[in-house]
Amino acid sequence: MAGATIATVQKILQGMILPEMQAVKDRLASIEGEIKSLRSEIKRIDDKIDNGLARLENKIDTGMARLDNKIDTGMARLEERIAHLDEKLTAQVAHLDEKLTFTNKRLDEALEIRERLAALEAKVGR
Repeated sequence: MAGATIATVQKILQGMILPEMQAVKDRLASIEGEIKSLRSEIKRIDDKIDNGLARLENKIDTGMARLDNKIDTGMARLEERIAHLDEKLTAQVAHLDEKLTFTNKRLDEALEIRERLAALEAKVGR
């Protein structure tokens, strides 16, 4: 009887539990397939993001290089203009200095003439 009971329990287990276990195994296999698919999708998206970031970094680097070049060019032009203005200003100051020297010389001559004239008037007036 114990043998029959064990056989009966085995039949019940095989009839109820084994199909459930097989369904669980099948479902696990299906889930594993979905996980593999999701991993592939994640890898594809990750690669796509990496490529996009690389392109973006390249564009940023290119833009920064162009901007640096424009700034350098602008600074060079600005330095040239400042040097040119400095030359013009130096020339104008030199010209004004010459004019002032000439004017001072004429004033000195005028004062000397006035002093001579005053001396002559003093001699004549005596």
